[in-house]
Amino acid sequence: MTKSVRLMKVGIISFTDGRKRAADMLEKQCFEFQSRIASWLKNEKHEVVEGQAISWNYRTAIDNAARMIETRCDAVVFNFCVWAYPDFVAQAARDIEMAGIPICFLGNVNPGFPGWVAFFAGAGTLDEFGVPFGRVLGDLDSEPHAAQAMRQWLNTHEPDKRKRGQRAAEALAGQRYGEFDGPSMGMYTGHIDPSQWMSQFGIQVFHRSQLTLAWLADEISDDRVMQRLDWLKNHCGKILWNDERLRDGLDGHLARQVRLYLAIKDYCKLEGIDFLGLTGQLDYTEWKHGIIMDVPEALLNDTADWEDEHKKPIICATECDSNGGLTMQILHLLSDTPVLFADLRHYFSKRDVERAGGECAYDGVYDLVNSGQHAPWFSKRSDDFRENWKQVTLHPSIPMYFPHGGASVEFFADPADQLTFARLTRKQGQYRMHYFTGGFTRFGEQVDRALAAQTTPEWPHCWAVFDCSLEQLAAAYASNHIHAVFGDWTGELEAVCHDLGIEPVKLG
Repeated sequence: MTKSVRLMKVGIISFTDGRKRAADMLEKQCFEFQSRIASWLKNEKHEVVEGQAISWNYRTAIDNAARMIETRCDAVVFNFCVWAYPDFVAQAARDIEMAGIPICFLGNVNPGFPGWVAFFAGAGTLDEFGVPFGRVLGDLDSEPHAAQAMRQWLNTHEPDKRKRGQRAAEALAGQRYGEFDGPSMGMYTGHIDPSQWMSQFGIQVFHRSQLTLAWLADEISDDRVMQRLDWLKNHCGKILWNDERLRDGLDGHLARQVRLYLAIKDYCKLEGIDFLGLTGQLDYTEWKHGIIMDVPEALLNDTADWEDEHKKPIICATECDSNGGLTMQILHLLSDTPVLFADLRHYFSKRDVERAGGECAYDGVYDLVNSGQHAPWFSKRSDDFRENWKQVTLHPSIPMYFPHGGASVEFFADPADQLTFARLTRKQGQYRMHYFTGGFTRFGEQVDRALAAQTTPEWPHCWAVFDCSLEQLAAAYASNHIHAVFGDWTGELEAVCHDLGIEPVKLG
């Protein structure tokens, strides 16, 4: 369960009938409900600012809103226990939202009066003109689900989280995104409009062909390449050399991947690129002089290479999935860690895991896999890169997908109690972000490998558990790619969405 958050100053505005005679008759009852909410909040260790009048007309509604703003409330609860006119709700919400204070509707249990009618009428009203708000239906004192929902809403809208989200949104303005060719294999969800990115996020899209990287790779000195090859040989757990698909030496496949990585890293520094997308498939991997991009992508997203022992990740999205790259960059600005890029590849049921010889404490787990994109940091999440990289095996790439060879990066992600999963997509040109929490698990080396063998054993795997149902995911989620960071960042993401004009869609 979500624990009560740190002390917040929470305001309460109660709404009632817009007829003075009816409002007078209901005033005592409304104040009683307001007092009950205030007592519950105080028991949760919050400071409370109560409306001094029940909002029954324009004057009382905006005066109550002004009180919440002047006393610097961190959040405001709109209390609906009787019928109330939605236009007064709208007027109070307009002023409070403009002051940057989040609002939560509370529909109290009062069967003799249509408080829930007012709750839903007010909800539709705020939706009409785009004021975001939370919703809690039920009695805080007697219904655990309502109390838990209110705690969770307050936790999400805690001021420090909102500030971190706002800072991340502001940090995007002025950044430069390197788009190398474009989304591969017909994925609409990776496409972007550069003008929209500039107007909505303040990000400049810098477009170049991957051929630029190819000729820059040819200019990398042999000495730098040999240093990197030695570094990989010293720190990778295994390299499965293969003369046809993963050949050693300065003319080998891994050396070509090293040259490409260095060319990308140098070019990002030269051009001031903050994050990027690489098409990889199809053109670069189909070209006889090309190579699979798994090693360069993993290194870009990781925290170390042989030139920078404590390297800052350069967020990179494969398949030039630009919306994926933007999701990752937002999560990186919040967490200051590497960010997962994976395919939502498969779902193993509890029975599937048991058939593989394991025990599963969940209904099932998701296999999050992608060719190369997982930063090796995810293996152990250690500050010592050696601990992370010794979990890595470099495999010869799969001929069906990558005909000209190179190494694929393989490992299993360590367990984690809490992660935030997120993904930006557009619906009819308007941005939205799906997000939810979850965790990672493992089943032991033997079972892990038995499960991985059913999808792609040469690639990195995360066994993920989501705090939303498979049915919710199937009904709402809208991308083959998914991204994640450790910890609960849902409050910060909601603030990011609010500041950037993105529709937040929380699952679970």
